[in-house]
Amino acid sequence: MSAPVFCEASFNYAGPEVGVAVVQPVLDGRAVTSEALPFDDCGFQLISHSSAVVDDWSDQALIDGPGAVEFADLARSFTGCDVAMVYPSILRNPAVAKRVADYAPILFVHSDFTDDYRAMITEEGRPYQAFLLRVLERHGLTQDDLRTASRLMMLQLWRNVGPARPDHPLAFCDARDVEDPERRVAILVPEYGGERLDFEAFAFRPPAHGEVDHWYTFPAMSPDEAVLLRTYDSACADAGRPFWTPHSAFRDPAIPEAPENRRASVEMRALCIWR
Repeated sequence: MSAPVFCEASFNYAGPEVGVAVVQPVLDGRAVTSEALPFDDCGFQLISHSSAVVDDWSDQALIDGPGAVEFADLARSFTGCDVAMVYPSILRNPAVAKRVADYAPILFVHSDFTDDYRAMITEEGRPYQAFLLRVLERHGLTQDDLRTASRLMMLQLWRNVGPARPDHPLAFCDARDVEDPERRVAILVPEYGGERLDFEAFAFRPPAHGEVDHWYTFPAMSPDEAVLLRTYDSACADAGRPFWTPHSAFRDPAIPEAPENRRASVEMRALCIWR
């Protein structure tokens, strides 16, 4: 899985009390084949994906309307699931971050959900239900559809819609690097984006002294490309295999601090359901 180094950057891992900054090489993912980094093992994949319905990636209504239908089709074809339920999108850009601090680039090594995810979306009385029920209703689904599902996967799509080389691009870590359970730390996120959710996310402890994680980025991403990443999969969880994908924004040391270099990106999430 050797690849040229794109840059070296500091990543913020979980520590005993506060974060631990560790300088790691960031590899050029474009130089690695999908055979060397298979999605089922590493948890992420660069794809070509030109939207036929969205030409303004700042128009959230357009993204969450016809764009969500388009992403659902992609999620079904990519995973083979029966139903793909698309969550509201998240736009990360300077204007949005001024209104919602959570939507600035996240400079912390994390994966969005833990093995609590299935229980969180199927058990009544969890704070997450208020958000989830709105999404279910919009798709004509009920919690029984989730409770009876044979498999559930959270598939995320990340698209760069700003400068080709932004100040804080996203990097993805091979999920196999953190199979040791001692490296994973479940943390409770009480609120996100101004909404009470109480969901668990994984933080990750740094690699052992003298070792490195395999971090990849995809330089010069255009809006006609996207990265798919897996942040939960009940089939992997049941089999004791990685279902997480560590990821983090990082400061590109070659890019000056300037307004024109600020990152703009769009994230979409689809809960993939197998009946």
